[in-house]
Amino acid sequence: MDRPVTPNEAAVVQWLLDHAAIGDVAAYRLRPLEELHVVGGCDCGCSSLFFRAEKGGIRRIADAMAVYPDGQEADLMLWGCEGEIAWLEVIPHDPRASHRAPEIANLRTWEQRGLELL
Repeated sequence: MDRPVTPNEAAVVQWLLDHAAIGDVAAYRLRPLEELHVVGGCDCGCSSLFFRAEKGGIRRIADAMAVYPDGQEADLMLWGCEGEIAWLEVIPHDPRASHRAPEIANLRTWEQRGLELL
């Protein structure tokens, strides 16, 4: 698989960078996200996307949750390496759930989700 990132995928990556609480993500903003290429996906069928083939040296640069209208949830983690976005990991809470790509309306920071549950 080698295809350009879709506008929705780039928007989700942008949202994650905008809401990153882990550390400085400035280096990951230098390259336009519209230039990302999807080079693979997870073998399990989830909607995770790989933007580089090698996985060595990556670190988590952002994380959040997706809450879908039907109540299903997924964790999202954005991984990077040396200023390049490497992987968008989408982990459904229910492994039997449909493996769908989140949209901006589905995304929540951990703090936002905590407030929703109060």
